[in-house]
Amino acid sequence: MLTILINFSTLKSGGGQNVALNFLYAVRSLPLQDVNCWYLVAKDSEVHRLLKQHGSHQYVVVPRNALLRILYEVFWGWRILKKHRIDIVYSYFGYAWFPKRWPQISGSADSNLYFPEIDFWSGYRGVSRLKRWVIDQYRLFCVKRANAVIFENAAMEKRGRNIHGLKNTCVIKPSIYITEQTCDFKAIQNIEPGLKRGLFLCGWQLNKNVMLIPLIAAEMKKRNRPLLFVLTAPRDGSSLYKQFCSLLQQYGVESLVTLTGPAIKDQLACLYDRIDYVFLLSQLESFSNNIIEAWYYQKPLLIADEIWAHSICDEAAFYTKRNDIKDIADKLCLLMDSEDLCSNLVEHGTIMLKQYPSIGERIVQEIEYVKQVHQRC
Repeated sequence: MLTILINFSTLKSGGGQNVALNFLYAVRSLPLQDVNCWYLVAKDSEVHRLLKQHGSHQYVVVPRNALLRILYEVFWGWRILKKHRIDIVYSYFGYAWFPKRWPQISGSADSNLYFPEIDFWSGYRGVSRLKRWVIDQYRLFCVKRANAVIFENAAMEKRGRNIHGLKNTCVIKPSIYITEQTCDFKAIQNIEPGLKRGLFLCGWQLNKNVMLIPLIAAEMKKRNRPLLFVLTAPRDGSSLYKQFCSLLQQYGVESLVTLTGPAIKDQLACLYDRIDYVFLLSQLESFSNNIIEAWYYQKPLLIADEIWAHSICDEAAFYTKRNDIKDIADKLCLLMDSEDLCSNLVEHGTIMLKQYPSIGERIVQEIEYVKQVHQRC
C-alpha cells in the first residue's frame, strides 16, 4: 500500500482552490487500488471546510499564513510524515519543506517562471515589484528542488527542461468537475433587461488587465452599446480597489460595473448562467479555469491575442489585442451583433472540451505518475 500525502496547503483561493475541490469531490467515487491518501490543508480554507463536512478523509491542518506554514513544515513536517507513514508527497501547486528523504512531486502553474523574456510584473514598481521577484525566485528554487514536476501544458514543460534543466517532468491536462449548485449571486439578479453581461472571473490581478474594465465600459457607452461588466474581485479597500473605483468615477461608468466578490465553487453555474461573454485578457497563463469553464457553460470567450492563448484555444476563442481599448470594443460589438459568431465559438469550445480528461481520468493519471516517481526514488 502506497501512502501519499496530497499537499493542498497553498491553495486558499481562486482557480487553484477549485482544482483541489474538484479532486476531493471526485476521488471519493474512484476505485483507487493500493493507494492511501492523506491531505495537508490550510486552516479555514474551502478545502478544509469540505474535508470537515465529508468527515471521511484523512487530513492534517496547517497555518493559513505562508510563513507560519513553512515554519510548521520545517519543524513539525517530519513528524506528520513519520506518524502517518507517508511514502511520497504530491504538492498540487507549490512545495512543502519536508526532509529530502521523502520524495516530493510539485505541480507548477507559474507560467512567468518559464517565459523570462516577458516582463510579467510590468505593472508593479518599487518594493511591490521586488517582493514579486523574490517570490518568483523562491518558487523557481522549489521547483528545482522537487523530485519531479507536473505541468498543465507542453510548452511550459519544454521550457522547464530547456531553460531550467528540469529532468523528471510530465504533462497532465486540467479537467472540470461540476457539483450541485446554489444560486445567490444577487448582485447581478436585478439588472436592466436586455443589457448584455461580460465576466472577468478573477481578483485584483494586473495580469488579467482588470484596470482596463472602466475604459472598455466607457468606450462601449460612447458607442451606445452598453455592456455590464461583472468582476469577481472583493471590495477590500486595497490600493488596486481604490484605483479601480477612482477610474469608474472618472469615466462615469459606475452603473456598468458590478463587483460580486469571489465566487465559491458551488456558485459557478449560477454565475455563468447570468453572463453572456467571458473575458480573459491575461498577458500570460499556464492555463486558466476561465477557459474550460467558458467552454463547458457554452459562453463565447474573448481572449488576449497571445501565443499562449492560441496554443490552448485554437478556434474556440475570439482574439483581441489585450491593451487596445478600441480593438476590444470592436470585437465586443461583433459578438453582440452576430449570433452565428457566438454559436461558432461555442461549438468549437465543445469540440476542444472533448480533448481534456474527466476529473476521474486526471486523478488516475496523477496517481499513476506518483507511483512511477516513487518507484524511481
